[in-house]
Amino acid sequence: MQVIDLRDDSEPEAGIYRASLLLEHGRMKVRRIDLAAGAKIPPCRMQEDAVFVVISGRVTFRSEGREAALEAGEALFIPGGAAERSMEAYRVSRVLGVLSLGNGAGGGTGDRMGKP
Repeated sequence: MQVIDLRDDSEPEAGIYRASLLLEHGRMKVRRIDLAAGAKIPPCRMQEDAVFVVISGRVTFRSEGREAALEAGEALFIPGGAAERSMEAYRVSRVLGVLSLGNGAGGGTGDRMGKP
């Protein structure tokens, strides 16, 4: 068992984001992503399946031409493999990313994801 501390009172500089690796174990990684208001993480392709949990703020996630705006307390699953993903914060936000190198088959429905 390991306790993961999600707290950090500092905020990223205007328009930027900061990602901190909190845990890496086997095929799993846990990251805290702090985003300043207006910060964008550009599109990238990742092999890992990912669950993103918005801890505070409001973030729009984009993947393969679809998007979903999430508030604190909401989470989103994006399968790995070919999934291109990005995010943008509308105000200072904190996101917890749980990444697992899986088979990329995905199990989520993406019901909240819509066309941009």
